[in-house]
Amino acid sequence: MRWIFTTVFITPAFGFTTCASFVLTTNSRLWHLQAKQEGNTHKWNHKPFDFSSRIGWDNFYKEGNQSDDEQILENMEYEWHSHIPHSIIVDAIAPTIVAASKYYMQINANELPSILLVGTGNSALPRILHDAFDIPVRVTCLDYSPVCVEMIRSMYSDLCPNMDFVLGDATRLQETVDNEQYDVIVDKGLLDALMCGEGFDSDLKKLMGGIDAVLTRREWGIYVLVCFQLSKSNREFFTELTDRGESHNPNLFWDFDIPVEGSENGRATFNLATRCALNDKNRIVNVDGMMTDWK
Repeated sequence: MRWIFTTVFITPAFGFTTCASFVLTTNSRLWHLQAKQEGNTHKWNHKPFDFSSRIGWDNFYKEGNQSDDEQILENMEYEWHSHIPHSIIVDAIAPTIVAASKYYMQINANELPSILLVGTGNSALPRILHDAFDIPVRVTCLDYSPVCVEMIRSMYSDLCPNMDFVLGDATRLQETVDNEQYDVIVDKGLLDALMCGEGFDSDLKKLMGGIDAVLTRREWGIYVLVCFQLSKSNREFFTELTDRGESHNPNLFWDFDIPVEGSENGRATFNLATRCALNDKNRIVNVDGMMTDWK
C-alpha cells in the first residue's frame, strides 16, 4: 500500500467530493520521493547523552552551538534525520493544507490550516513550513525543554508571525495544547527520544493517544512520522494503538516505510498516518467507516 496524491474536487453543493488526495492505494506504482541531505548537522556539539532526559536536552541546546557567529540563523539550527529533507514533508502535507484552507474559506471561518510540530527541537523545519505554501498557515512548535523553546522563539518569532511556541509534554498532548485541533502533526525525532527511556511503551501509548485526540477528524488529517526504522513489533504496536475499535473513537490508517529515493545512506524512515483510506472493496472511507462525501 503506497501513497499517491491527486486533486481534491470541490462543488458548491456538496463540498469535498473525494478525499483521494489523502488515500492509501494498492496501486503497484510506488510514490518515489527524491531526497538529498540537508540542514546543519556538523556545527553542533553532538556528544552522547541520555535522549530521554530533559536535563540532557537542556544542556544540548545550551552548549551545542560551536559556531563563532551565533547571529546567523543557520548556525542556530540543527537537523536530526537530515537524509529526509524538509521538501518531502512539504510535499506530503500540501494536499492537506489546500483542502483545509478551502474548507475554512467555504464555511467563512476565520481560521488558518494548522501544523503542530511535537518535539520541535532547533530544526529549521518550523520556518520552512511557515513559508512553504502560497496559503498562510499557523505553525505551533512544541518542546518540553524550556531552553529549546526560548531559543526557537528568539530565532523565529520576528520572522514568522503565524508561529506559536509552547512549552509542554507531548505525552500529555491534550492538556498541553488545551484541546486545540490541528490539520497536520509532524514528529521528526521525538519518537526516537521517547524510545530511549525505560518503559517507553507507556509513553508511546500516551503520545499516540494524544495525537489521535488533537489531530482533526476531517478526512485530510495527517500525521507525519520521521524516525529510525521501526521493527515489525513496533509497527504492529502502533497499528493496534490506532486501529478502529481500540478506543471510543476510531483512529488512523498507517503507511510505514514510504520509499524516499536518495535517503538510503540514512537510517531514518518516512511514515504517514491518515484519517481516510481505501477499504477492501476499494471504496474511500474515513475513520468512522463512512463514505467521505459530506455537505
